[in-house]
Amino acid sequence: MARQKEFDRDEVLHKAMEVFWTRGYEGASIEDLVKHMGINRQSMYDTFGDKHSLFLEALDRYREIQSRKVFEVLERPGSMKKNLRQLFEEVVARSL
Repeated sequence: MARQKEFDRDEVLHKAMEVFWTRGYEGASIEDLVKHMGINRQSMYDTFGDKHSLFLEALDRYREIQSRKVFEVLERPGSMKKNLRQLFEEVVARSL
């Protein structure tokens, strides 16, 4: 019988994403990842595989979140031109 996970997969994936975002792929050690994710090393390997697989999954999650944000802005009521302008302004503001 498989043991049930004692953590929220999406939550720990988001935490891994934060580590990769701040330290980069090369700078993020396994120890950094498991510490910030709040899980043990074996749980990380059992759930996500190796560091590279975790990185790819975190990258997919990041793209999913960003895509959702874009659609939320574009689906706002009002002028499409206004919504697009607001979208680009938000992207620029986040980049700075």
